[in-house]
Amino acid sequence: ETLVAAYGEGATISIDELEPFLGSAGAVPPWDLTDAIDSGSIAGALSALRRMLDAGGRHPTEVIGVLHRHYSNMLALDGITQLDSAEAAQLLGVKSPFVAKKAMEQGRRLGTERIAQAINLLADADLDVKGRTALPSDLVLEVLVARLSRQMRARPMARR
Repeated sequence: ETLVAAYGEGATISIDELEPFLGSAGAVPPWDLTDAIDSGSIAGALSALRRMLDAGGRHPTEVIGVLHRHYSNMLALDGITQLDSAEAAQLLGVKSPFVAKKAMEQGRRLGTERIAQAINLLADADLDVKGRTALPSDLVLEVLVARLSRQMRARPMARR
């Protein structure tokens, strides 16, 4: 409708004429990335990552921080079964019981071993982003996000 209003019914338009109407991808909030990872959607997580880095202008170490906080919340609640969302939020030092509930539920789905594995992946990626390897930071983050997303596709590990 917008193009018809601008150029008229049946008009042929070029890419250059169309481009201003498309807009850009825009930034996404951090939970778009963590939700995509938690659902096991590698493509969705990589898309959210690209938008955070490109349109959002987030620095790679900031993305590592977002992911570290997400998994640290799960780690802090791991093995604690008798908390409601409000108590979990207080324990984590967050205002939102919703954030705490998500951390509890995702932590239970992952289990202790996969939470620990995620923390190790994050630590390695943090060092790589800070120069341990010559790989570009974007590539390091893409591999990290794919590995974290893949954890949800793996069969649950047996509890010890």
